[in-house]
Amino acid sequence: MVRRRSLALVVTAALALGCGPDPEAVPFLRTERCPTGECAADGGVSDAAPEPIVDEPLEDWDEEGAGLLTGIFAVEATIRARVVIEIETRQIFRLRIVQRGRSIKQKVTLCSFKLPVVEDVATLHISPAIIALMRSKVIESEGDFLSSESLLGAEYDPPPALVVVGADLADPKADPLPTEEDTSLAIDEDGDGHPGVTLSADVLTCKNREQLYVALRTSAGLAGVVKTPDLISGEADVALDQSPLGYSDPCMSTVSKINILIEPGSTFRAVRTSAADDIDGNGNVSCPELARRGEALFGEYWAE
Repeated sequence: MVRRRSLALVVTAALALGCGPDPEAVPFLRTERCPTGECAADGGVSDAAPEPIVDEPLEDWDEEGAGLLTGIFAVEATIRARVVIEIETRQIFRLRIVQRGRSIKQKVTLCSFKLPVVEDVATLHISPAIIALMRSKVIESEGDFLSSESLLGAEYDPPPALVVVGADLADPKADPLPTEEDTSLAIDEDGDGHPGVTLSADVLTCKNREQLYVALRTSAGLAGVVKTPDLISGEADVALDQSPLGYSDPCMSTVSKINILIEPGSTFRAVRTSAADDIDGNGNVSCPELARRGEALFGEYWAE
């Protein structure tokens, strides 16, 4: 089914949609090239204002008896949309897995994303505060997410990951988001003094860069197949709900009223990380490291 959403919602879709105690026990099975040829060749990492790499230890998870799928994966999700012309946004996640038979324990963290540019209409910008906020909203889950104990060809079907930003809801899944008329449930999650989270925008209808304040709810479900112990790929089912809470100038009202289509066919690839992705050599691959290694892992789209 095709979903209609506002331009602001689609561009904020990028905001949406794990870990043993011994670093040397983490399997790095992927070589410097992707094992199946489905990934882009490794490339260089831009040195233009790179994000600092901090020492982040592995999550203290029990790996005793863990299976071959255990490890840290970089996940690229590609979301397709249309505003007259087709546009897309991509996201990189860190996926930590401990696997025993059909059982998976996992942790998903949104690491890096780019917003699509709608030519001659709007270019939106994400602040470091929002990036840090989204990375703090990790999703942990555990269950029989594999269809078979035999990994090759097994279906991988974890529950959807739900994230609400800019609102404090009793029922995050069902409660309506706050609105510009009623901001009582809105929260200033990026700490800039405005309700919800703030996107900066260069918009055709505005003379200067302005701001759009929004609350949003995003749900991403993955349904894939284990191609090898180093690669999972499949479809991404993204559901999005967004509510404008205000803007810095009335010229921004046009942005929230532009209808677009989120089209079927969003996909994901989960690729096992390698020692090359562990930039600081501490046995863990963190989000800042994956952000730097985006081009090497997934190609030119992530070039700085």
